[in-house]
Amino acid sequence: MQLLAIILYSTHGDRRVLNFTTGALNIVTGESKTGKSALLDIVEYCLGRDTMQMPVGPITSTVSWYAALFDLDGGRAFVARPAPQAGRASTQRAMLEFGTELEPLDFDDLVVNADSDAVREQLGRRIGIDENLHQPPVGSARYAVEAHIGHAALLCLQRQGEIANRDLLFHRQGDQGMAQTLKDTIPYFVGAVPRDQALKRAQLASTRRELRRVEASYRQAEQASQAADAGLTTLWREAYALGMVEAEPPADRSTMVNLLHAAVTATTAPEAPDREVADRVAALHRDRDLLRDRLRGLMAEREVLLQQNASESDFGGAVRLQTARLASLNLLGLTAEGTAADARATNAEGSSCPLCGSALAEPDPLPEQLRQSLLQLNDQLNGVDAARPARRAALEALDEQTTSLRDQLRAAEAAIQSLTASQTITDQLPEVARRDFTRGRIHATLAALPGSSAAELARLRHQYEAVLQQVQALEAELDPAEEREQLTSRLVAISHDMTVWADRLQLEHRGGSVRLDLNRLTVVTDTEQGPAPLFRIGSGENWVGYHLVTHLALQRYFVRQRRPVPRILMLDQPTQVWYRSEVDQQTGQPGQDSDREAVTRLFRLIYDVVAELAPEMQVVVCDHANLPEKWFQDSVEHNWRGGEKLIPQEWINRAAAT
Repeated sequence: MQLLAIILYSTHGDRRVLNFTTGALNIVTGESKTGKSALLDIVEYCLGRDTMQMPVGPITSTVSWYAALFDLDGGRAFVARPAPQAGRASTQRAMLEFGTELEPLDFDDLVVNADSDAVREQLGRRIGIDENLHQPPVGSARYAVEAHIGHAALLCLQRQGEIANRDLLFHRQGDQGMAQTLKDTIPYFVGAVPRDQALKRAQLASTRRELRRVEASYRQAEQASQAADAGLTTLWREAYALGMVEAEPPADRSTMVNLLHAAVTATTAPEAPDREVADRVAALHRDRDLLRDRLRGLMAEREVLLQQNASESDFGGAVRLQTARLASLNLLGLTAEGTAADARATNAEGSSCPLCGSALAEPDPLPEQLRQSLLQLNDQLNGVDAARPARRAALEALDEQTTSLRDQLRAAEAAIQSLTASQTITDQLPEVARRDFTRGRIHATLAALPGSSAAELARLRHQYEAVLQQVQALEAELDPAEEREQLTSRLVAISHDMTVWADRLQLEHRGGSVRLDLNRLTVVTDTEQGPAPLFRIGSGENWVGYHLVTHLALQRYFVRQRRPVPRILMLDQPTQVWYRSEVDQQTGQPGQDSDREAVTRLFRLIYDVVAELAPEMQVVVCDHANLPEKWFQDSVEHNWRGGEKLIPQEWINRAAAT
């Protein structure tokens, strides 16, 4: 997307067309107060900005419509915006037309058929801006941001007050909330996030909701299955105590349910005598007591293991302290042969006090003895460390056994409680009625058990694992760490061009690498004294130069990587720091030779970069400069001197007359 023309329509229907050349450097040179700076505001307004930034004066009093004709790949776009109504500074009204052979329209053909949102959306789609969405971190009060062509324009425009500013690197960076917007959208424009990021984020949100639903169903089925197993075990024990089933329950749940149904519904099943029932109930009590004893034993074993682990930790800490003290022996370079020889020599001479020479009752330890102590302590530490994995495995096994015993104990106690409660109720009933009552109660309890089968539970578990894998795959593709890595890689590539061009412009601190710091939205040069951000580098020449190399490097990267950013870079008054006098501004020639050389280097860099990228890059520079070099004069598109201005004098005279 490049600029073909800027069109102004007067309040009386007159039209002024300013043509530009695509794929080239376009210089609009002229004296002060001729309207050069207004060109950037017009382009930004036609790219969908609601607020009119035009200075109050001849332009706002004479112009009724502002328009721009853009060249797109395979077509053109004509955007016209009416001036805001009197007393207002903004409007959303717009006109948007697409065509292959569009030319600037006549005043009578202008009609509002869109709004600024439609302009941003339609132009953004035409240059390749896909659906995207930057989600702020969890817990942030910021809203999600979707990058559009208005955000891309922030990387293509540099006002007069921005290009020489040491604190602001990008267009509108100082506006409220705009700095964070730049940080959120630049990763998309440089390609550090996937093209289908917004779609994948929507898929991730939907898949997470599905995961919560499937997980809830699976957990409910799992809990119901565990409750059913415990309930079936309780019913089996109770039925066994009444002599209705065999002693050992089958492992399969469905088999157990079928046997219990057959037992409680059988009309000719043998009934156990009262004495046998009493014996089985007593056996149930003994089983319960045995389970309690086994559980106490397991808990005691577990406590012993935990105490041993704590004592070994204390022992290991003490041994490590002693080992650390003796480890300094390794610095002496002692060998086993050398320390043994020293020991024999010392024993032959006897041990004596080094101060008074008297014999010691307990000689000081020799280096060999200390070395042997160090080896022994290391062996003890290795033994303690080797025993820990086995102890962990033993603790895990004890925990599993404890859980199983608790389940069995609950089943036994529940069976005893059920038998005791039913006996209290049926003591006054005849024998037959009492047995029928017990059968009916077991049958009712059995019918109320959850019916989730093992196959259903396995199906839900498989579904849960499949959805979980989808969530993990999407999270991996949208990993913030991966996005940061991709962004860093692209900024390094941009930094290479910035470093080379900073050296070409002879900027201060150019010896080290020059890079874009996206966290602080500034340029940083790495020096021997440390990083030097732009706001700590002196002189306006350096500020302009670092702004220029940054934006040229970004635009070169956008072109080479086919990123969805307009191929337009508009610079307003980049040479302002060299044109210090009114005479310099009128002639377009800096007064000092050093200033003339610096200005020539700046424009020649722009010219060479555009020529390298032609026809994919367009730069529009509005400036006082008017250098005599042929390549410069060939790039001059408009020269507003000798009374020529953006707004014709006839428009101003007519407006004044009315």
